[in-house]
Amino acid sequence: MTTYTGVQKGRPTFATADCGVWKDSNTVTVTAALATTDAIVAMDVPAGTRLETLRYRSGDMDTGTGTLTMNVGYRTKLPGGTASSATFFASASAAYAAATTTWQEYVFAPVKFEEPVEIVLVPAVAANALGAPATAYFQATGVLEGIT
Repeated sequence: MTTYTGVQKGRPTFATADCGVWKDSNTVTVTAALATTDAIVAMDVPAGTRLETLRYRSGDMDTGTGTLTMNVGYRTKLPGGTASSATFFASASAAYAAATTTWQEYVFAPVKFEEPVEIVLVPAVAANALGAPATAYFQATGVLEGIT
């Protein structure tokens, strides 16, 4: 099981009780064909954030027959946390099986996180092969509402 995290991991993310705009970006490079036990952490979202947009563009993560499909959801970062939805943004999406050169945006109703979460991509069907490392770029925006 490999977890790909990218450049955002380790950067401080936080929310305050004051309202304001939250936005961040991440770049993740996949270096081997993705298996169903692998994960890509697209974004860390701080507690108290209402996530409103999530977009991506990506290199080809499945050379050859392009069998890769991805579940895109979120999971808590807390040991006893409960925020989790494996397919909130997409279920078995084939979007990462080929390169996307323009920004693509997930369509979802805004969601507020009361605890810190990771936006995570987990293959529903494994990749056939990976000819060269593939990089995915992610951007997210939201509103800092604080924890209720």
